[in-house]
Amino acid sequence: MLVTGGAGFIGRSLVKELLANNFTVSVIDTVSSSDKKAQSLIQLGAHYYNGDIRDLPSIEQAGEGCSHIVHLAAQTSVPASIENPKLNDEVNLNGTLNIIKYSNSNNIKKVVFASSAAVYGNCEDVPLVEESAGSCLSPYAESKFQNEKDLLSLISKEPRVHILRFFNVYGPGQDTNSSYAAVIPSFIQRIISGQSPTIFGDGSQSRDFIAVSDVVDLITHILLNSNNTKNGVYNVATQTETSINELLSLIITSISQTDNGIKIPEINYQGKRSGDITSSCADISKVVNSFGWSPKVSLAQGIKSLVEFELRG
Repeated sequence: MLVTGGAGFIGRSLVKELLANNFTVSVIDTVSSSDKKAQSLIQLGAHYYNGDIRDLPSIEQAGEGCSHIVHLAAQTSVPASIENPKLNDEVNLNGTLNIIKYSNSNNIKKVVFASSAAVYGNCEDVPLVEESAGSCLSPYAESKFQNEKDLLSLISKEPRVHILRFFNVYGPGQDTNSSYAAVIPSFIQRIISGQSPTIFGDGSQSRDFIAVSDVVDLITHILLNSNNTKNGVYNVATQTETSINELLSLIITSISQTDNGIKIPEINYQGKRSGDITSSCADISKVVNSFGWSPKVSLAQGIKSLVEFELRG
C-alpha cells in the first residue's frame, strides 16, 4: 500500500488505521524523515520515503511492491494557489500525472484519490450532486477537477479508480495554520489562548464538515472491499449544512461546558476572501449506495471530542 502525502493531517490518521488493519504501508511525503510526524509513522511500522510526487523515480522507489495507492499528496491551499498558480499546477497536475504513469506500469489494483468540494464553486443546487461540478473559482479547484478527468481518462483498464471529493475534514492533529478546513482548530486555539476568532465575510457561508475518522473509515472500507465497484467520483461528507456562525457557536458552547473558566473573546469579522465559496453541502447518496458506508460522527460530537482533546490532552 502506497500512501502519498501520508505525513499530512488525513494521511497520518489513515496510515495508523491501515497499519492497525495489517496492511503493509509505504509513505511518500516531502516532510523530512526526522520530523516528528514522519517518526510517529515509522515507529508504528510504516516504510517512510522522503520524496516528492513531482519526481517519478521517487514514486517508483516508494511504491515498489505496492498493489494499491491512496493519493493524498497535494498543494491544498486555495489562497496559495492564487498567489502561486505555477507551483500549484506543478504539484497537483504533474504530480498526479506521475501517479497515473506509475499505476499504468506497475500492476496497481486500486487508486483512491483525494479530490475536493472546491470543484463545485458557487453551484447553488444544494445538496451538491457529483454531476454539478466544474464551476471552479481558484487554480486549486481547477487542478483538482483536472486531476479527476486525468485519472478517469488516462489510467489503464486494470486499476479501479475511486475519486473522493472531500468536503471540510476536521479532527485531532490538524494544522491550525493551514487554510479552509482548519477553521475548526483555528477557532478552538484562538479562543483557548484568549484571541478573537476571525470570520471572513458575515459568517452566513456554510460548509459540510466531516470528521477525519469517518473519512479514514471510508478509505479503509474501499481498500478492503473486494467488489469491483466501477470507476467513479464520490462526495465524502455528512449531508449537513452548517454556517460558520453556527459552527463557532457550537465550539463556544463546547469550550464553556468543558472549562467554564475560559473567557470567550469577541468575534473578529473581516472581508470575504477571494476564492471562498458561499454554500457547501453534499448529497452523499452515491457513496452510501456504492460502498454501504455512512458517516458516524455528528459535528457536535466531533467538536466536543476535539475540544476535550485540546484542553485535556
